[in-house]
Amino acid sequence: MPYEVLERQIKSLPQEALQEVSHYVTYLAFLYKKKEKTESISKKIDAFMKENPDAFNEFKSIQETEIESIRVLTKNDVW
Repeated sequence: MPYEVLERQIKSLPQEALQEVSHYVTYLAFLYKKKEKTESISKKIDAFMKENPDAFNEFKSIQETEIESIRVLTKNDVW
């Protein structure tokens, strides 16, 4: 359907229906932008990790520590 025809049909809707269409289109645009941002962030992280595979090696010991050890180490910490 050509854009002009669709635009005329939308403009001929009753006011309540026009508001619903407007809200729905805004919602869809929001979802699209949110997905786009999420994908771009994931791509940036993937690219960084490919370029710097050892970037987080300094945290490897923390990652490998068992939860019980962390509880013992942090039992007196104030959050």
